[in-house]
Amino acid sequence: MYTEGKSVKRDPKTLGEAEARFLSTLASQDKTIFTTEDAREVTGSSVSATNSLISNLLGKRWLIRLNRGAYLIVPLLAGAEAEYSENWFVVAKYLIDPEPYYLSHFSALEIHEMTTQPVLTVYVSTPARRIPKEIAGATYRFVHARPDDLWGAVSVWVIPSQQVRVSDLERTIVDCLDRPDLCGGVIEVARGLWAKREQVDFVKLGNYAARVRRKSVAKRLGFLLDVYGLGTAELRDSLGALVTSGYVLLDPTLPPEGRHTSKWKIRENIDAEELRSATQT
Repeated sequence: MYTEGKSVKRDPKTLGEAEARFLSTLASQDKTIFTTEDAREVTGSSVSATNSLISNLLGKRWLIRLNRGAYLIVPLLAGAEAEYSENWFVVAKYLIDPEPYYLSHFSALEIHEMTTQPVLTVYVSTPARRIPKEIAGATYRFVHARPDDLWGAVSVWVIPSQQVRVSDLERTIVDCLDRPDLCGGVIEVARGLWAKREQVDFVKLGNYAARVRRKSVAKRLGFLLDVYGLGTAELRDSLGALVTSGYVLLDPTLPPEGRHTSKWKIRENIDAEELRSATQT
């Protein structure tokens, strides 16, 4: 039996001729995710006949219902999740539809090619409150955001036929510095920042750090810019103006240790040399 998050071997003999033809046609169109409208175009049948076909495939565990009118074709063989990873972001879009959202944190790092770490959790920032969900090898985690906080996002193509919303480079850095626990820690953010240093708009990054209204972001960002010699003196001055008196951990996912840096009110529980070394590997 198929359960969400696991694949099992399937016996094609369980499919009727019309069901097999339907799935084969979708496969030929590279549609592992499809809507009811897509299904009707393939079958050329009435709404009731198409719904009956989909219902039968759901009952036989060949499909997963992602949302009202949206379905995922189950991987054929155990271990096929790897082939579906390119669609995980598309699955996220259909799971949250019609609620506003953007893919964020570790998922945004991956989409922007700011990390080489394998990521099996898809992070979705949205005002909608949803519990985590496991589908086809990935865990979908919904990060609550206020409706007026869904700025700094862009639409990108993740597969030839599908676009998703994702935080832009600068918003990704800001979000990850706000919640290092959702992106593999500050070192992972630092690697991404360094890797994309030629593409980052540092003026926009400074504006975003001010707009996000969390002083810990300005402190961590200012510290990293100093470590790597990035941005302008004016940018670092503007971030310095946002620094308040309380100290924050550079990486809240690590033990509270290390020296205190008064300029940025940071406790360096990762030292600067380790950060520099991390970008050379």
